[in-house]
Amino acid sequence: MRILTKDEILNVDTNQLPMLVLSYNYRNVVSSLINIRKKSHYQHLLWYYKPGWFASQGMCFKLEKAEKYLDHHRLKFWHNPDWTGLDKAILLTNIAADLGKPKFKTRYDWLAIIGQLVGITGLQNPMTKICSDYGGYLRKIDPAYNLKHPAPSDVNEWLKGNSRYKVWGRYLRD
Repeated sequence: MRILTKDEILNVDTNQLPMLVLSYNYRNVVSSLINIRKKSHYQHLLWYYKPGWFASQGMCFKLEKAEKYLDHHRLKFWHNPDWTGLDKAILLTNIAADLGKPKFKTRYDWLAIIGQLVGITGLQNPMTKICSDYGGYLRKIDPAYNLKHPAPSDVNEWLKGNSRYKVWGRYLRD
């Protein structure tokens, strides 16, 4: 298991990006509740979009400084070493398209969180998304990606079950 330093994360080679990132905020009550309900180690999905910046679904889908996640998050970075330049360009273009939307079009789907907590994953507002819905970018380059309304733990399990995807590294704060 490769344990990453802050410096390695903040100064990642652009050719490594994008990467799907799973996180667990161990200071957040909602993260802890999801952890208990889903029996998972990860409660948030985001994309490492450009060096030092994650594309993340908070109240809306936006760029956030990677440093925000380096104080009290456990992070797991996934990639596919066989992605071509075109594959990466497709992912980055789709992420950029969503980042360019007005905030009200990328607002958070609170109804879906309730659905995840009570086990009704289809309980969602069709006009909004939760973080793990952005794992769907994989569908643009990998027809095997078949998850609908996944939780971050579901995406993690799918990646673990697919030999083309590898863990690039993990970040565990001291």
